[in-house]
Amino acid sequence: MVLESIKIGWIEKRPYISFFFGFIYVFIGYFIARFFFGNVSIAMLFLATLLLVPSLIKLIEIEERRESFYGLRHFFKEHKDILEAYIFLFLGVFAGYVLLGYIVDVDRFASIFQFQLDFLKNQQGLSKEVIERFFVSPLQPSLENVAGVLKSNIQVMLICFILSIFYGAGAVFLITLNASIFASFVVYVGHYLAQKVSQISLIVGLFMIHMVPEISGFLIAAIAGGVLSKAILREKWSSGHFKNVFKDALMLLVIACMLIVVAAFLEVYVTTYMFHRFV
Repeated sequence: MVLESIKIGWIEKRPYISFFFGFIYVFIGYFIARFFFGNVSIAMLFLATLLLVPSLIKLIEIEERRESFYGLRHFFKEHKDILEAYIFLFLGVFAGYVLLGYIVDVDRFASIFQFQLDFLKNQQGLSKEVIERFFVSPLQPSLENVAGVLKSNIQVMLICFILSIFYGAGAVFLITLNASIFASFVVYVGHYLAQKVSQISLIVGLFMIHMVPEISGFLIAAIAGGVLSKAILREKWSSGHFKNVFKDALMLLVIACMLIVVAAFLEVYVTTYMFHRFV
C-alpha cells in the first residue's frame, strides 16, 4: 500500500500529522463505501480502520522495543510520541466525521451515521424529546450519574485493552467507532440547536472538556494491550524484557483508569453545567 509506506516515518517524528491521516481516511472510507457497499455507515468504519491499522502496528512494535529495554525508566518521555499520535489520530477521525455530517444532505447524513445513531438511540436513549427535556429541566448532577458514566467507560476501556492483547492494533476499530459516535452526537445536537447556536465550535469545545481525558484513557489502554501483545509474541515470559513491558503496561492501565474517573466527573459536573450556561 502506497500510503502505508510513507506515513509511518512522518508520524514518528511529527505525531500531529496523524490528525490529517485520520481526517483524510474518513473521506476515503466514505467514498469507497458509497460506491461499493450498501451500508455506508458500517463499511466506512471498517475501511477507515483498515487504512489505520498498518501504521499503528508499526508504532506498537517500536513502542514494545523501547519498553522492553527501558521499563519504567523515562516512562513519560518514551510514551509521549505514541500517545500524541493516537490522540491526534482520534481527533482527525472525529473532525472528519463532524465535517462530513455537516456538508452532506439530510438523507446522506442518515445513511452515514445510521449505525451510530441507532447506537445512541437504543443504548443511550437519545431523541429530540430527550434533548428538549435536557434544556427545559436541567439535569441535577449526582454521584449516581458519575457511577453510571464510569461503569460504561470502564467497560469500553477494558475492551480496548483486551482486544489490543489479542489483535494488537486491531482495537483501533473501537477508537474509530467512538470517534464516529462522538461526532454523530455533536452533529445531531447541532442540527437540533440550529436556531439557537450559531457556531458548532461551541458544542465541540464543550464536549472536549470531558472527551479529551476520556478518549486518552481509552487510547492508553489500547496502547498498553498492544505493547503487551507484542511482548507475549516476542519475549520469553521469564525474561527481564517481558517483565519490563508487563510493568509498563500495568502502569499505563492504572493511568487510563485515573483518566476515565476524572472524565466521568468532568462530564457530569462540568460539561453538563457549561451546556446549560452557554448553549
